[in-house]
Amino acid sequence: MPSLILDKGRLSLPSDTEALTLHLTASTADGEWHELPLNADGADCYSFDKNGVRGHLAWTTATEERSDYELKFTADEPVRLRLEFSWSGEPQGYHLIPACMFGDNNHELVRPNEFPTLHEPVEGNQAAAPLWEFRADRAACPVSMLCTESGVVGLSIDPYSDDASAEDGFIRNGLYSALLNAGGVSLGYGNDPLTYVNKIMFREPTAHRSLGAKANGSLYWMSGADRSGAHRIVRELYRCMREKPQHQKSIEEAARALAEGFAHVNWSEEFGNYTNMACRVPTDNVLKSWRPVSEIGWSGGGVFAYPLLMASASMSEIKFPKTGGAILDQIVGAFNEKGGFFNDVVGPSLVGVPGEGGEIKEGGINGWWSGFMPHTMNRHTAYTNGNAAYYLMKCSRLVRRAGGDPTAWEDGALQVLDTAIELQRTDGAFGYLFSADHRKVVDWDGFAGCWFAAALPIAYAMTKNDYYLKAARRALRYYGHAVDQLNCYGTPMDTFKSVDQEGILAFVQAARLMHEVTGEKEWLTYLQAGADYELLWRYAYKARPEYAPLKGTDWNSCGGSVTSVSNPHIHPMGLVITDSLHYLGDQLDDDYYHNRADDGVTWALQTLELYPEVSGYGPYGVMTERYCPSDGLTIETFEDTGKPSSMWWSYNAWAAANVMEGLLDTINRNAEHDSDSSTNS
Repeated sequence: MPSLILDKGRLSLPSDTEALTLHLTASTADGEWHELPLNADGADCYSFDKNGVRGHLAWTTATEERSDYELKFTADEPVRLRLEFSWSGEPQGYHLIPACMFGDNNHELVRPNEFPTLHEPVEGNQAAAPLWEFRADRAACPVSMLCTESGVVGLSIDPYSDDASAEDGFIRNGLYSALLNAGGVSLGYGNDPLTYVNKIMFREPTAHRSLGAKANGSLYWMSGADRSGAHRIVRELYRCMREKPQHQKSIEEAARALAEGFAHVNWSEEFGNYTNMACRVPTDNVLKSWRPVSEIGWSGGGVFAYPLLMASASMSEIKFPKTGGAILDQIVGAFNEKGGFFNDVVGPSLVGVPGEGGEIKEGGINGWWSGFMPHTMNRHTAYTNGNAAYYLMKCSRLVRRAGGDPTAWEDGALQVLDTAIELQRTDGAFGYLFSADHRKVVDWDGFAGCWFAAALPIAYAMTKNDYYLKAARRALRYYGHAVDQLNCYGTPMDTFKSVDQEGILAFVQAARLMHEVTGEKEWLTYLQAGADYELLWRYAYKARPEYAPLKGTDWNSCGGSVTSVSNPHIHPMGLVITDSLHYLGDQLDDDYYHNRADDGVTWALQTLELYPEVSGYGPYGVMTERYCPSDGLTIETFEDTGKPSSMWWSYNAWAAANVMEGLLDTINRNAEHDSDSSTNS
């Protein structure tokens, strides 16, 4: 990287037409920021001493694109420091803090007060602010980036700095994005302007200050790179920060425990279905069913059917109360002729928000999301229908390869896919919400329709009908634009068009299957782009949770993926693309993707081992959908003290199913590799 130039107390990195500038500021408890002018103090080292704050900022050139720094200070009173980059000379760039800030977080499309958006202040909308700072450990990778027309800049920092005087022996550091083209890191974090906890839930700002601390980090400048340059930064930081989760039990033991959980714990005779369960730790740690999981996809249906079918084949002695085949039969039996899609739930389902008028009702189109997002009421959703069609096709392929006859499932999926293609726009979009009374798209805007694309390559392989292949090509090229722009939004119906991680799972599966079916290199490129986008959400390091029960344990966030900028917590859904990440690693001969896939598996294995000793509830084989490595979504509380918990006291069946899918796929992959090795030897 070119040498930094000192000018009037600030550092700059010249480029052809613009300049990247760095400057240092400090803030005491009064919140006012004061610049700390830098002075030359040896080769690539700069000192500062102002307003009772003194220290140094030293640089070491690492590569042509990276310089490493050490920032160290002492102070007369507790302060926190910011090292800020700013870019001048062109229109507003695209801000990026992995799992936290993507551009402006879709300010123009989302409802006011939902979650942080980077925007000038708007009266009555506390979510809109020209600067947002988060704790660094809320980011999947602790770096603030800005994608410009000239390249990508990134500034990273250690998430934690030792401080013997701090409550836990360390302080937490921060990351921020600011208008127009600024961002940076903080030695001593501050949630600024507010602490974002959960959708529409903002709390007073919190901060860590210190009388003296040190942090290391790196400055990246990817000259000439488009937004994909951000992936190179994440990859480099992962190489430096990765700490693979450790576990005691084998992957086979874990898969069996998950299967036994479905067979013996999760089932409810009252509801006649698998369920979501909950309890109250520590006063009542017995799990009780609170809602049946009757949705056809996303959080139920096909996502259960596939791992249950695989488990039935490999663990035939385990008898499931409802088999994977029975679940699929219910889905195809719920086809709505008028709308051309499946009814989104089959059987009793919660409709509405619990405690806010939500109640269990029998069957129909509305699910639990209908209460959170009223605009989905009485409408088919692309997420549930596309996801169901994908798993119907995936399960059909599994059964047909084993000599079974899944024709009814195939025909059911094709009915829905035919409707989706009939309504598909010429640019490839499938739509987000659909009428239940007419074959009509009522909302086009969102990424959820990509799940139809994931089903189409299997439909083509089964039928040899180019109709499905052409629709898949159109769809992948359409949704690929959002992937390239790092702005995939509008998949889950409970996050109101926020940028999210869930939709990219469909894109990864679709691109992998398209490459597998056609052999065309275009789709391998798409697969890599999709995988890299997923890795903007997947933790690259071990965080230090603030709250029990995860606080102070060996639990490791590395390999866990955050769900969205709206729901800032780790969930297990990324496990479903484990095999596709390995496929990409094989095709590119690149261990990076193998390692990231392995991290997801080992994250799940050690997370399962939290139960029951650390979690305080549930047997081994239980999974909740919410693990909190930072201060986001810490809304669950201990029943006796009211203190926040870093876990939800729940057993979410879809979470366990997603993990079981990833583990069983890995077991099968390992067996195939062992077989190939034996054959070759």
